[in-house]
Amino acid sequence: MRTVVIAGCGTEARTVADEVVRQGGRAVLLCKEPSGIADRPNGRMEVKASSLIAVRGAPGRMTAVTEDGDVECSSVIVADEPASVALMPWTTPLRSLPEGRGPRGTVVLDLRGGPDRRGRAHALEAAIEMLADGTKVVVLVDEVLAYGHDELLYRQAQQAGALFIRPLAVEREGQRMDVMDSISGAIISIFPDMVVSETAVNQPCTDRGSVSMGPLSTYRRGVLRLRANLLEDELRTEARAAAAIALRPPAEMPRPAMVDEGKCSACLTCVRICPFRAAYMNADGKARIDGDRCMACGKCAAACAGKAIALPGSTDTDLDARIVAAMEGE
Repeated sequence: MRTVVIAGCGTEARTVADEVVRQGGRAVLLCKEPSGIADRPNGRMEVKASSLIAVRGAPGRMTAVTEDGDVECSSVIVADEPASVALMPWTTPLRSLPEGRGPRGTVVLDLRGGPDRRGRAHALEAAIEMLADGTKVVVLVDEVLAYGHDELLYRQAQQAGALFIRPLAVEREGQRMDVMDSISGAIISIFPDMVVSETAVNQPCTDRGSVSMGPLSTYRRGVLRLRANLLEDELRTEARAAAAIALRPPAEMPRPAMVDEGKCSACLTCVRICPFRAAYMNADGKARIDGDRCMACGKCAAACAGKAIALPGSTDTDLDARIVAAMEGE
């Protein structure tokens, strides 16, 4: 049974852990505060109150270094979690409102600077319900996400009567809120009975790979990254994909680039340009390639001025031999 280490405490981490178990694997969930998360009685999910520090090895034979020791695994999935940011003092978090008893009168829904897409969808759904109950809703937003389910919710809210404003500036004095519209420059005065917002978040930067490397990829083979800021259906789809990739048998590893230290001039070119961060300088000041990271793309070999780096099987002699064999029909 393959073991997958999942780092994270949020909904994203729990969803992908459940998916790993569902697909026949064993999940080790690293969560610093694992309240409400329990081990599975069949031993297929283990919860550790710890954090991921580093990853060693290659797919199928990896070691996750944690605060409480090493965990042997076949792959690692890092689940991003948006970081909460404090709200303005006059706002009320949407999630603190009683379910089924929305505010009356005029409500300003402040979506500037956040929340994440999932929180934004919840806020817009709540706005549509408020409008159906006769509440007037004004939505302050930095941008309108014009694609998929996001665009549909904006359109539904607008059709239900919500007023959308992209504010250049907002000032609050007593009960009055003055909003400067960024398009027309007009000052719109609102007297809201309540200002509601979802918890604003900062989306963390991720070291995701490129599209050509495949979905969920990072620059480290065997380490996948599950995005935050997904809607529920998108999260389920991405969790299924992450679990499937993490549990499949590792493909044959490419042969890493080799360095002839006698030719290395320590120019650091390979260290600067390696897209997988496989090149580094050893204790003798010479270039070395981390075989667990190298994807044998050949970029360092092509850029090395001293011809100190070569890919096994790709030297001029090797290529000449292949050409001769092909021409002779071998």
